Amino acid sequence: MTLSDQWLSLADRLYAKGKAIFDHSQVIGSEAGTADPKVVALTLLARTMGNFQGAITLLERGQIVEARTLTRCCYENLFWIGALAKKGEAFIRVMELDDAASRMKRATGLLEWSKQQSQNFDFADSLEKFRDGIKVQHGKLGGGITHKGAADDGGVGPAYIIYRELSGDAAHPSATSLSRHVTWDGEGEGETFTVHAIPPDEPFAVPDTLELACSPL
Repeated sequence: MTLSDQWLSLADRLYAKGKAIFDHSQVIGSEAGTADPKVVALTLLARTMGNFQGAITLLERGQIVEARTLTRCCYENLFWIGALAKKGEAFIRVMELDDAASRMKRATGLLEWSKQQSQNFDFADSLEKFRDGIKVQHGKLGGGITHKGAADDGGVGPAYIIYRELSGDAAHPSATSLSRHVTWDGEGEGETFTVHAIPPDEPFAVPDTLELACSPL
């Protein structure tokens, strides 16, 4: 059994364990509804399992960069579940404010765009009322959740180092991630290069990505 096979075997067991936790969980109804910490925890588990399964599928297709991008999503989920486990309802309130701040920013951006156009849009008035409603409901909103802050709050701060590496070598169009799509051939005047839609496999790239994906799940 190769190193990749061993990691795939572990990945199968982890996914099965996550599915068992999800399938056998019993969330007792409460006044909090979907804001119940247990419900939010299950949604984070479900999201992680989906990201994880997607990463494995991409690895099987040889798409290392894309698999590492989804692996990065698993770490984001880890940061949030860590903070949720530590802070419970207080973190859910922060999540709600973060969502409200994001909605307000998106609404403001769309309104500013619509004002620059030569035509009037039917949605402008209702969108402005929606944005004003957020201001009334939540008051002044802060900067929202940062992944570094959530990781530290959740006691998984060192995992942010991995998250940052995955951002640079896969998720962002950085010099490092772009270099994965290029192969150099020859030397001197005869030197050529080839650009690949799917990066060629690198030594230990698959088992390394599998290990990184298994860790947050």
